[in-house]
Amino acid sequence: MKTVVKMVATFFYAGYVPRMPGTAGSAAGLLFALAVSFDKGVYLSSLSLLIILAMLTVRRAEILFGKRDSGRIVIDEAIGMMIALIFVPLKPAYVISAFVLFRIFDIFKPFPVKMAERAPSPVGVVLDDVIAGIYANIIVRAAIIALSK
Repeated sequence: MKTVVKMVATFFYAGYVPRMPGTAGSAAGLLFALAVSFDKGVYLSSLSLLIILAMLTVRRAEILFGKRDSGRIVIDEAIGMMIALIFVPLKPAYVISAFVLFRIFDIFKPFPVKMAERAPSPVGVVLDDVIAGIYANIIVRAAIIALSK
């Protein structure tokens, strides 16, 4: 069971990347998002499944790693990255923009991202990335609309 918890919480071990595991988790989430983007239903079902898995494993992973919101836990970054890309056309410029914006919001934690992070685990671990993903998504989609005029 420990192996399954580690595999899920580290998003297939992306969280073990020695430097910038959050960025590695976001990149893994991006690749996963691209892999399931062939169908909106599959995409949304996959995202929902990741959220459920995060809720089931994050607290157990924190116990295994001996730290709240350990840097190794990156399933939340994968979730945030998928949210950043919901209904965004998968053109390289948009995908890269969503990735960069998500990382900026995840790192700098503007209001209410920082506040969400303080919620009890596992909700707080995931919610800040959900909000960061929403921010990134809104900005990318607004830029797409602005550039299409």
